[in-house]
Amino acid sequence: MGYLNDKQISKLAELDIFQPYVGEKRRQLDNGIKAISYGLSQGGYDIRLSPEQFLVYSRDVCGPGMVLDPKTPDPSIPREANLTTFGGSPFFVLPAFSFGLGASLELITMPANVIGLCDGKSTYTRCGVIINVTPIEPGWSGHLTMHIANPSPFPVRIYANEGIAQVMLYEFDKPVEKPYTGLYQDQGATVRLAAV
Repeated sequence: MGYLNDKQISKLAELDIFQPYVGEKRRQLDNGIKAISYGLSQGGYDIRLSPEQFLVYSRDVCGPGMVLDPKTPDPSIPREANLTTFGGSPFFVLPAFSFGLGASLELITMPANVIGLCDGKSTYTRCGVIINVTPIEPGWSGHLTMHIANPSPFPVRIYANEGIAQVMLYEFDKPVEKPYTGLYQDQGATVRLAAV
């Protein structure tokens, strides 16, 4: 198994791993507004946050007896954040001491011989934001759900259509025997709550 660099990822681009695919690091939106970088980078691919939906979990909605249960999620706990635009850049506000769930703008389709691991971008790290994403299994396809945590005492703007996380790709010598076929296969650009 080997870690893929930008040249190797470019060669895999014909497999439509990331759609839409941006074959270079971009630091501007199509309207010319400065953006948090996205697209192909030296050691991975920077995915963007979809503007479709952003769910916020904060303690101001937490009442007696409320608990997060991965087996039976309570859809009344998260609230949908409004997309706001200022200076040409759309964003969601993530309150202090809360977390949000968002989806990747890109449709990701992982080949049977590649696994993707994600990490947050340094721009958000400098605001105290933590990005948590599970591995992108070989054979999985869909819009990736991301957990975005704000443990700081300040609200943070989380920008849609701009870079949110970097996917690092690792290629196996051979395809896996059983590609992913689980519950989250083919999930759309809106967040799907956990359910076993």
